[in-house]
Amino acid sequence: MKRTWWTVAAGYLLLLLVVGCVLLFGHPETVDEHYLYSPEEIPEGADTVMLSVDCLALENDLDELPSGVRNALPDGLVYLPATRFLYREGMTAFDLLLRAERPARLRIAYSGMAGNYYVSSINDLAEFSAGNSSGWIVLVNGVFIDRSASAVKLSPGDVVEWRYTVYYGDVLPPELLN
Repeated sequence: MKRTWWTVAAGYLLLLLVVGCVLLFGHPETVDEHYLYSPEEIPEGADTVMLSVDCLALENDLDELPSGVRNALPDGLVYLPATRFLYREGMTAFDLLLRAERPARLRIAYSGMAGNYYVSSINDLAEFSAGNSSGWIVLVNGVFIDRSASAVKLSPGDVVEWRYTVYYGDVLPPELLN
């Protein structure tokens, strides 16, 4: 098939258009650039919520973990110490976790649909990584939530804790175990 100068020129023009759009509208970034994030400014007197993410329950069970997961655990077994975030109307405990993804360098794996999501792993620490009863649980204001975190609407001042449990319930406050 013989190419005419017109089809070659059109091909180059299309390539130039695509490259121009990528340069103009796209912003390729490295992993370090992706996580270079300034936490949001919280105005004085603004409504806030607190979030923490930890796997402190693993302290005595580190040998149960696959070496790749064990080597990726954070120092002190805390992914995110108690941190204030700006409250947004209608936000859920799941939304708050997603808001912390960049500043806390979290990789969150979840599944579900229609506002009903299940967090299966955070930074590759997954359900069953430390045995048949291990996984992530959520407490809001010290109360264990027994449904999807995406179904729990937050209020200003709420404290949300994502905790990894090795033996279901080992990270629950004692009054919840009765």
